[in-house]
Amino acid sequence: MKTLGLLFVAVGVLYLLYAGAMAVWSYFTLSSIVEDAVWEHGRSAAAPVRERILRAAAASGLNRDEQQVSVAADERGLSVRLRWTWPIVTYQGTTWVEVPLSLERSFAR
Repeated sequence: MKTLGLLFVAVGVLYLLYAGAMAVWSYFTLSSIVEDAVWEHGRSAAAPVRERILRAAAASGLNRDEQQVSVAADERGLSVRLRWTWPIVTYQGTTWVEVPLSLERSFAR
């Protein structure tokens, strides 16, 4: 019985490590998408950068809520803000535990 309990704990720890690694992967993927979008569309136009971020995120399997992606241009440059959650425990289509993540970047002109 003790061995079975240790097995469950080991599987749980491995799953948490996997889920954490996937959350970190989503952060770095979105960071790369943001930088590519800014370099592709320049640092002055917010709308094309935002659309490129949304399209690239969906293409990579990271469907983001459009309301959680904010891109603003001003006289100093371009600022990008993304907020999303990464599911850790999902059962029968319902997410029980999720990690909130955010990415904020500013690009000077």
